[in-house]
Amino acid sequence: MNSRFVQKIAWISVLLGVVACAPAPLLTMQTPAEIDTSQIQTVAVGRFEVGRVYVVRRAEREGIWEAHEIFFSPEQQDAIARTVRARVVNLLTATPYFRVVFTEEFERLENDAALQELISVQGYTTADVDAVISGKIWLEAERIDGLDLSKEDLEYFNPPRAYRSYGGYREDPGLNLNVQQVVWWPYKSVRGTLGLEIKLTQLTPGRVVASTFATRSYAQRIGGKPASVLDQLTAGLQAGPQLAAGDSGLVLPSLDQLVAELSVSIAARFVKRVSLSERRVPVPLAAGSNATAQLLIEVGAYQLAIEQLQQATANAPDPNDLYNLGVCFEALGDYGLALTSYREAWEKDRENVLFAQGIGRVERIRRELPQLRRQTRSREES
Repeated sequence: MNSRFVQKIAWISVLLGVVACAPAPLLTMQTPAEIDTSQIQTVAVGRFEVGRVYVVRRAEREGIWEAHEIFFSPEQQDAIARTVRARVVNLLTATPYFRVVFTEEFERLENDAALQELISVQGYTTADVDAVISGKIWLEAERIDGLDLSKEDLEYFNPPRAYRSYGGYREDPGLNLNVQQVVWWPYKSVRGTLGLEIKLTQLTPGRVVASTFATRSYAQRIGGKPASVLDQLTAGLQAGPQLAAGDSGLVLPSLDQLVAELSVSIAARFVKRVSLSERRVPVPLAAGSNATAQLLIEVGAYQLAIEQLQQATANAPDPNDLYNLGVCFEALGDYGLALTSYREAWEKDRENVLFAQGIGRVERIRRELPQLRRQTRSREES
């Protein structure tokens, strides 16, 4: 028996024994940068300046609202700037495109004007840095401690009872009594808006390669009047009228958490503009006739799965097997054969959404491929 054939059988046996219910395979998808930054390889992290921080706390006591502004010291503002800066840097270093370095020369610059002046006179001494990333932050937040007031109609019911009177026993028909009760429900909430400007400034020549400004808003509330308040009050009538507090047991986010959450989506959008990005995308498989090939795909043995599926589809091709064959070619980067397999599957079953999604996914990749290759080639050559 051929030794190579024996090895294949051993591989398949191991995979069938190990994989019982594997997840959908994860394919690596690369997206080119929207802006040509192919000449920038090393990025220094500059300062993220705080433009304005305005945080106010509002509280209601006995129907009167009071507002108190919370003032932040320079150290506290610097902590906010570091929080945003860390999120931007984390996303930037997660890409395989840039090398990010930290140098005090650019970090200690107070603002964007100081950076521009340093570049214009070429007064920096740090070597091998192509560009600097910096930014500016505006933050407004409001924390509220208040009450929801409501009037609820409460119905008291006195059940019938027998009592003794002249002439024998009589029955009291009972009494229905409607009472309107004021109930207050304590609540706490936090909401805010973050404005974030991010710039990527190339040192030679001195120019802003990419700049973005965006805002994000956030709101969260705990406590307050529940939707089923009347049902809860009615169920508790035996104990008489009572006040209820709307405490859900949740904790409002801190200001640092609020800032971090708002800054991540802005930073992610900026990084997508300037950097090639990679992501692992789950691609669903079709329920083909060749279960062995499907297991091979799920564990990443694409070449073995191709051999299995090519044999299965040689004479009587199942469209599901053809689609799974396309997944193998796509995973190996052979997008021409992947598109051919997806189209053959779709021709046999034009109502299958999975097959159409495979065609659309590969066609998008092929459109982006020339730009992707230019960006990666220029970096490899430099």
